[in-house]
Amino acid sequence: MTLIAFASRIAALQGWRRYGLAGVLGAALALALAPFFIWPLLPVCFIGLLLLTRDIEPGFSRAGRRYFFTLFAFAYGYFVAGLYWIGIAFLVDAERFAALIPLPTLGLPLVLAAFPALGAWLLPACLLHAWLGRFGIGAQQPARSLLLVIGFSLGEYLRGLLFTGFPWNLVAYAFADWPAMMQIAAGIGSHGMGLLMLLLCLPLALPLMQPQRYGWRLALLSPALFAVLLGAGHLRMQRAEIEMMPDIRLRIVQPSVEQTLKWRDDLRQQHLNKLAELTRQPPQGPAARAYTPQAYTPQAYTHVIWPETAIPYLLDELPDLLRALGTLLPPGGQLLTGAPRREFHDGQLVLFNSLFVVNQQGGLDGRYDKIHLVPFGEYLPFRSLLARIGLDKLAVGSVDFSPGKDVEPMILPGDLPLIRVLICYEAIFPSAINIGSDAPGMLLNITNDAWFGRSSGPYQHFAASRMRAVEQGVPLIRAANNGISAIVDPLGRVIASLGMDAVGVVDGPLPAPLMQRTTYSRSGDWLFVIFSLSVLIMIGAFRKFRVLFRR
Repeated sequence: MTLIAFASRIAALQGWRRYGLAGVLGAALALALAPFFIWPLLPVCFIGLLLLTRDIEPGFSRAGRRYFFTLFAFAYGYFVAGLYWIGIAFLVDAERFAALIPLPTLGLPLVLAAFPALGAWLLPACLLHAWLGRFGIGAQQPARSLLLVIGFSLGEYLRGLLFTGFPWNLVAYAFADWPAMMQIAAGIGSHGMGLLMLLLCLPLALPLMQPQRYGWRLALLSPALFAVLLGAGHLRMQRAEIEMMPDIRLRIVQPSVEQTLKWRDDLRQQHLNKLAELTRQPPQGPAARAYTPQAYTPQAYTHVIWPETAIPYLLDELPDLLRALGTLLPPGGQLLTGAPRREFHDGQLVLFNSLFVVNQQGGLDGRYDKIHLVPFGEYLPFRSLLARIGLDKLAVGSVDFSPGKDVEPMILPGDLPLIRVLICYEAIFPSAINIGSDAPGMLLNITNDAWFGRSSGPYQHFAASRMRAVEQGVPLIRAANNGISAIVDPLGRVIASLGMDAVGVVDGPLPAPLMQRTTYSRSGDWLFVIFSLSVLIMIGAFRKFRVLFRR
């Protein structure tokens, strides 16, 4: 069977076979993400989706509904396979939450899949006849496919904005372990990069969808443009001069405390002692051997970084503990650590998930309160209603966390640059870092991925965090209780890291930010929106030039 005949058989599928294959293709696409990074599955799976929708008219008729449900099945399979690990968090307190596992593993993907599916359905349904029909191209396959791609990408963009947003596993993250390709995000961000990669699928798809009209010469455009982008990324990396900040030596501590043990009253002091012991010990493992012997001396580090909620106490209310932590530091050194914090407003307890900066004297040089909280993890949406039916948040305690307010980069005394703190979940939001008047010189991501065990989740979280470094052109320092702790340079390259379940430290320098701010850090997602509109305009021009690619 020829490739074209096989493509025709896919396009001819009906009913549950069509929806089933769409779901399988979506699930397979999840393998393009961390930790597998089988990125060729991106064009294979998406071309399969285009073939499944080839013979269905996008509109509001019965056929249009089939078009939508095909898209929805694809997106649903993608999110079920890509986000299965969320259910693992419900096993931390299995007695209370295990019965609810179907909600995040099967229910949440229903909501998430609606965004790209609605975008990829409504855009062609609304525009094909209302606008493009005037140009005589309303029913042409290139226009329909382009609108599907743009609508899919715009739906993904809205998924990261609406209802607090959840921009996890964006299409661009299929290349989040390939620094040369990651450089695209410095110009147009992750959303723009995802759209661009989907657009590159179209020259490969059209000869399969309409072989009588488009020859294989068109398909050569995709590898040619991919090679150009790859070459441009390599050139950018070669021209960038990455220097190390003088007199700054970082020690990132990863204790890998099991989530089921983390908040036990009889073990809290033991966990704290473990962090202190790791901080004092000489480096071990491959990360330590990457640096000079000076890194092995007791005073090798100037700044120590502990993970999210590393300290299981109300740190700012315990001056003796603060002074004890100060003894771990060299003169002028600082400890940056996560810990909970509380306030009382009109007699009501208010909790914050915070980062504190402790100096050698046991004082506090700074504090940041997490702004973007995790629904159902750190607070219960619609608490007055959902609490009545037995739902509660996963985090310990019956009081919801409250969001902080300060989005400006943190200014600290000493040698560290402006720091944009990203506590756990906050690292997945591309545009959130651009909020504020000052550009950061460093991204600090403290997190606790022990909630998700040894699954794809921690790897996906790290991949998203690396993309933030490229988009902003600044280094990323990441401290995880368990997960992946690392030092990442402004080009997204990992300088040193500690992997899943490892107990130890990562020692290394702090890379300096790029001399010039990236285009994305200045413009944010406006370029993605403009890019999308520009492609819509190009649809009209395609009719004039498509004759070049006919047989």
